[in-house]
Amino acid sequence: MRPSSPFPSFYALLATLFLICFNTSSALPTSGSSDSNLLQSIPTLRSRSLDNWYQCYDSPGAMQRRAKYNDCARAAAQLPNFIEEKTFHRGGDGNTDPYALPIIKRHNTCQITVDVRFGRSDVSSWVGIDMALSKIMEACSVGYGQHETTGGEIEAGLASFILVTVGKPGAAGRGAAAAVVATS
Repeated sequence: MRPSSPFPSFYALLATLFLICFNTSSALPTSGSSDSNLLQSIPTLRSRSLDNWYQCYDSPGAMQRRAKYNDCARAAAQLPNFIEEKTFHRGGDGNTDPYALPIIKRHNTCQITVDVRFGRSDVSSWVGIDMALSKIMEACSVGYGQHETTGGEIEAGLASFILVTVGKPGAAGRGAAAAVVATS
């Protein structure tokens, strides 16, 4: 009899630790202790990034909207990484307010757009946006190595009014903005 692989138990352990961390962080005290600032800054799953709607650019007519995966990873690295939940909103000065949308980041063949749909504000953190972005990039990944591409759109935020679009420049999604805020 062949011994079973250690990998399924490793992934089960990893998933269990993830759930324990997020479930116990909300039960811990958030005031009256020296750790209160740390506990309040732990990102929550309020952004619904694990169960939100998404759509890949994988139909025959949408394949030209896909971009190289590595370019999208580099564009994603340009996004802010604040862990505080705040209100993402339309307008304002994107240079001084990291929650003023739209924010568009480009690298070679890929453009990532973060915008609010219907002009409605929504609550999330940049960590929540990054989780949604990681989900769409992985879920929509096709190919391997230099030929790997990705592209699609995903909702984020507490009310799902934030739309994150990944693809070639000009492959704007349902709620993507037209203005380019930053390029590289």
